[in-house]
Amino acid sequence: MIALILVSEVILLALLIAALGVLTAAEAAVPHISRGRSRRLVESERRGAPALDTLLEHPGRLVAATALVRSLAYVIASASLGWVLLNLTELPHVWLTLLIGAVLGMLIMFAFAEALPRTLAVHNPERVALSSAPLATPLSRVLYPVARGLGAGWTSLVGLVSEEHVTDGWVTPDELRSVSGNDDDEAARDETEEAIIDAVADFTSKIVREVMVPRTDMVCLEDTATVGDALDLIEESGVSRLPVYHDTVDDILGVLYAKDLLIFLGRGSYDMQLAKIAREPYFVPETKPVEELLMEMRSKTHIAIVADEYGGTAGLVTIEDLLEEIVGEIFDEYDVAEQMMVDLGDGRILIDGRTPIDDLNTVFGTSVELEADSVGGLFIEIAGHIPDAGESIEIEGLRITARDVEGNRIRQVVVEPATASIEKGAEDD
Repeated sequence: MIALILVSEVILLALLIAALGVLTAAEAAVPHISRGRSRRLVESERRGAPALDTLLEHPGRLVAATALVRSLAYVIASASLGWVLLNLTELPHVWLTLLIGAVLGMLIMFAFAEALPRTLAVHNPERVALSSAPLATPLSRVLYPVARGLGAGWTSLVGLVSEEHVTDGWVTPDELRSVSGNDDDEAARDETEEAIIDAVADFTSKIVREVMVPRTDMVCLEDTATVGDALDLIEESGVSRLPVYHDTVDDILGVLYAKDLLIFLGRGSYDMQLAKIAREPYFVPETKPVEELLMEMRSKTHIAIVADEYGGTAGLVTIEDLLEEIVGEIFDEYDVAEQMMVDLGDGRILIDGRTPIDDLNTVFGTSVELEADSVGGLFIEIAGHIPDAGESIEIEGLRITARDVEGNRIRQVVVEPATASIEKGAEDD
């Protein structure tokens, strides 16, 4: 009887390793595949491509299902191995036997169901994604409602507990500012330190969409371009990493590093197509917290392609963009300082349309909060249409006038107190 139970325990452990391994492999590999690449795989009738496309359409299902299976697998594996050791060994203490079993269970699950699948996914993401998707898709579809229900139940349970008795050990942005403001020798504190503390506090609440280079400002090359084309564009733009796309920017195939072109300079191979030398792209959602992305970029690539909710390209973000949110603009020998705000006198300021709304609030002491992230987006959201040059809006005592409009983009606006513009008009009359 015991032998039969032991066999069933081994089978259960194998099934758990297989299920978690498949979901972990898919979770690690799928973010490396663009929607455009997925569609081409479907068109070429690659095995597993339809399931992969489904995972890309519903990435939240995969994440939730993997988290649920991971939690269950570790608990069940630890308990099962503890029970097995309890029946096969004669250790002096029951608790010691169970502890050893739990540790062995966790080690086995980590090694075979997490570390190994992730390693394989990193080295060959497309093949792993295609192989794991046919199993990961039905698993995530079935388990997602369960994971979501458990999450909702846990949230409701936590909501019953008074906030004053709950602490997660993390320092909130307000607490960070409070600590920095309680120094007895405030006069001795460096202004730069104050600025960095405030920047770190703000950094924790931002998402990728707020710091990324928007799609319209991306410097890219089509996959049919050559090494010679890339060298010309790098020299002209000053960037060191170029996204490579197929047909449209929504279909990013890879990222070309300037340093990867050095070998072709020596050979004089200027006609090599970029698609053959571009590196695998790393995709992130535009709603991803920037602090999480910064941690990932410390061990991965230093550039990520930002995907919108529909699978298209929203922009790109580099590790430099993230660090600049904390320490301010970082200039190298190829950067040209760009003034985002220019004082025109009489309370009027010329502002770049890409300027974050937070910067506008800081300069004018306002508290504008809209869906838009930039001043140009603010103007369009309030006006309800793409304005013509010279058109104005008013918000929180400010008059914002579109000065330079190019296509669907507002490149520059002039911001001034609304009262000042009225007084100026009265003087002109």
